[in-house]
Amino acid sequence: MSQDETPSPPEKVKKAPPKKGKKGAEAAAPAPVTVELLRAVPLFRAIDEALLTRLCERVSLLSRERGERLHEGPPVADDVSPVFVVLEGDVAVERAAGPDATAPLETMNYLRPGEAWVQKLFADEHTRTLRLTAMVPMRALQLTYGDINALLKRNAPFRDDFSAAIRDVTERQVTHFDNEFQKDIAKFFVEQRLTFAGRVKVKRMDICIECDGCYDACRTRHGTDRLGSSEVKFGLTEIPANCHNCGVPECLDKCKFGHLSRHPETNEIIIDHNCVGCTACAKGCSFGSIRMHTLAELDLAKYFPNRSPDAKGKNIAQKCDNCSDFGDQACVTACPTGALFQVDGSRLFDYWQQFAVHTAPGQAATASPERHPVAWRWFFAIFTALNALLLTWECFGRLLFPELTFGTLFHAWGLTAQPLDPVAPFRAGDWFSHGLGYVGGAFLLATQLYRLGRRFAPRYGSMQFWMETHVWFGVLGGLYGFFHTAFVFSGVVSTMAFLTMVAALVTGFVGRYILYLVPRSGAGTQLELKDLERRMAALDREMEQLFESPRAGMTAITHMRSVVAGAATAARGQAPLDGAARESLLRGLLAVAGEDQVVRKRIEALGAHLEAGGVRAGKAGEVLALMQEQVRLERSVKRHAFFGRLLKRYRTVHVIASNIMFGALLLHIVVSLAFAVGN
Repeated sequence: MSQDETPSPPEKVKKAPPKKGKKGAEAAAPAPVTVELLRAVPLFRAIDEALLTRLCERVSLLSRERGERLHEGPPVADDVSPVFVVLEGDVAVERAAGPDATAPLETMNYLRPGEAWVQKLFADEHTRTLRLTAMVPMRALQLTYGDINALLKRNAPFRDDFSAAIRDVTERQVTHFDNEFQKDIAKFFVEQRLTFAGRVKVKRMDICIECDGCYDACRTRHGTDRLGSSEVKFGLTEIPANCHNCGVPECLDKCKFGHLSRHPETNEIIIDHNCVGCTACAKGCSFGSIRMHTLAELDLAKYFPNRSPDAKGKNIAQKCDNCSDFGDQACVTACPTGALFQVDGSRLFDYWQQFAVHTAPGQAATASPERHPVAWRWFFAIFTALNALLLTWECFGRLLFPELTFGTLFHAWGLTAQPLDPVAPFRAGDWFSHGLGYVGGAFLLATQLYRLGRRFAPRYGSMQFWMETHVWFGVLGGLYGFFHTAFVFSGVVSTMAFLTMVAALVTGFVGRYILYLVPRSGAGTQLELKDLERRMAALDREMEQLFESPRAGMTAITHMRSVVAGAATAARGQAPLDGAARESLLRGLLAVAGEDQVVRKRIEALGAHLEAGGVRAGKAGEVLALMQEQVRLERSVKRHAFFGRLLKRYRTVHVIASNIMFGALLLHIVVSLAFAVGN
């Protein structure tokens, strides 16, 4: 997919099903409307009591559970068209338009409490169906446009209030849902029911290095994993399955023991330490953000000190409470790249660019709200460049132009006692190369300050800062270590120390900059899995139409898939790529490189048999192209999972290489000191 193409819908995990009930507007009988109810609605504040009394007979109060329809049907005459005023909860607005009667409904907008829905805002001559769906348990008032129009003419304050109620809906429509760059992201927010979230944690996979620091920090602080894995994805941006502190929580009233409540200061939904583990709240949460944990596996004294000895139950429910009793959020603080951050739900649209990073991945293109220490990055970059220039000049200058080096200058100034050796001005084992080795070793040891930073952030600097120091100290250590060799590689121990240092640096560079950029952020080439499935289904329908009969088309498609599966097996010598969990990474990489070529040849060989297989005259090339496209999409799905596993495992390669390097470095120092003492 090119950068100009529209981003696809998200991949999402299975959520709790909507509450049971009818899906039509008659899912629940309208409740009676009283003058007191209408007077409590800000929209009707300027209407006198006599008119409110008459209006009560014409207004209906509707209640809907999550997933139930508030309204569904084709547009009707304006005077009798319904008008809804939302009192509680959020409502998704969908529309089907155009000549294709099979086209699905498309998300157009949403309604928040205090806002009004009017048919005219969304219906035109091409509209076939309009649908309003409750995203959470909600209540709304229903009356007709004719009644609203009469009130607009008779009451100027009501006219102003009603205009304001629909102004927000209209502005949101123009700003987000009609905006070429934001519309798909806005639809994503509505379809994933994030518009009523009190807060949303966001993870950008284009800058995430899969270090699991966020999960480790959460478990260390709370004893359980409260963050959760990916809930939904949009491009390279993920929403973890983390409590959204919903404005209309479906979990809060499920607990029959009073163990769920709002924090008195932060208003966060919190779970009491005496939770009996009945699972009611976990079943009520439609985002899967509440998880059950076995008490026997937890350190109760450390993590649940307020739990009563008489508390019942063998399990306990846990969810993110935004670290309400701490000064920071453990998971966000622990992120070394700024990939994980949290935004206020009401300001989610202000961060829409964070969901468009698949078009331009990387921190430099779109800065994360958890900003990198830019000043320190420039300092390290300039400092490293100056060191590289000076060391290059001094080391090569000693071999080519010794009279122009700092060594000669320092001796002339009296800063050094010995002049440069005219025979060997730069050699392994002299005081200069030893000095470079000491400095390089100190820089390499300083890379381990990152481990301390993980313990003391953010008190002594952010994790982003400590990651920057880790990277640049490693680069500087490698730079000084290279010139420390004096370009001589003779001793076994010294050579081993140098090679292990190079291995640690290369694996760190690959893991930090290449491996997480290339497969994850191909600037739009990675399509979401749900979109791939839908596109492949569309390709199936296209191919079927190109054959003389649907049966012939399905036969060809089945044959194609068997050919692809056979080619995959032939390329790998065993199961296809998606079954590669037990294979070595090297074998998996070789399979990725060789499988496409085998599959492509098999597909091309099918072209000679298409005419005989029942394809319409002149359409063989088109069918072949569609087959190749479908194969490409299917391979992308499997590669996505494979590279995810590869990246997850690769982190350990750098850690192991670094440990071996420090062992070899220590051995090299011991041998060098022993040699110096012996001579």
